[in-house]
Amino acid sequence: MPGGTLRTDPAYNPAMSFITLSTDFGNRQGSQAVLHGVIYQIAPDAVVTDLTHEITPQDIRETNFVVDSNVFFFPSGSIHVIVVDPGVGTERRAIAARIGDHYFVAPDNGVLSACLARAARKGWSTEFVDLDRPEYWLPELTSTFHGRDLFSPVGAHLAAGVPLSELGTPFDDPVTIPLWGAARNDDGSVAGEVIYIDDFGNAICSILPEEIDHLPVPDGVEVELCGATIEGMVGTFGDSEYGTDTLIALWDSSGYLLVSENNGTGGKVIQPQPGDQVVVRARS
Repeated sequence: MPGGTLRTDPAYNPAMSFITLSTDFGNRQGSQAVLHGVIYQIAPDAVVTDLTHEITPQDIRETNFVVDSNVFFFPSGSIHVIVVDPGVGTERRAIAARIGDHYFVAPDNGVLSACLARAARKGWSTEFVDLDRPEYWLPELTSTFHGRDLFSPVGAHLAAGVPLSELGTPFDDPVTIPLWGAARNDDGSVAGEVIYIDDFGNAICSILPEEIDHLPVPDGVEVELCGATIEGMVGTFGDSEYGTDTLIALWDSSGYLLVSENNGTGGKVIQPQPGDQVVVRARS
């Protein structure tokens, strides 16, 4: 494996070689731990953090939400290795990217769509390379474990100082997929969808505060999800006057609308799933 050379791009800080790992591997087989081992052989001074290995298998939309909601809290120059790759071993590209001042190594299957949408909103610059330089992979590339054999080594070489431009051929057409959103209806109501169900059973929905600022929030709205209606919104879990397992609506730390079963675990009152419609309207 080639030795690292100092990166000179402004986003890189050699004192902060953080690498995050996001996969759908789970934790039973040890596949997630092998990524650490590969990285440390190449970049022993890197700081490797497991963002998550519990993405729903092969769920690229969920990957977008989890990654975009979390990675930009890491320091500038951090490297994010993402391995949710139902097309592993096919002709799909393996890529590395700079989005703003963060780096990403991932399959080119749409897992970076939300991060790229964020970059477009904020005016960040981006760069992409097709990882077609085998000298930065492990010596043997299997057809089923590119996380170990390709993505982790490339992330490690970035951390060791190899410039992005050295890792492959530049391109400018990364794959993106349609993401969640919200739409304002003729009657002033706003419709969105459930993006993600967290470990408490809370439904994170695709409606942002500015999308309902024409409505009388918080007390004068109602939120409808899975046939249930919630009257008004609360500021936080502890502000609620309602009993355990009563549905409440509030703003999640990710910025999106959250529907929760108060002081309980979701699923007792309603069983929302990603893709279910949620509507916020003025109370009649």
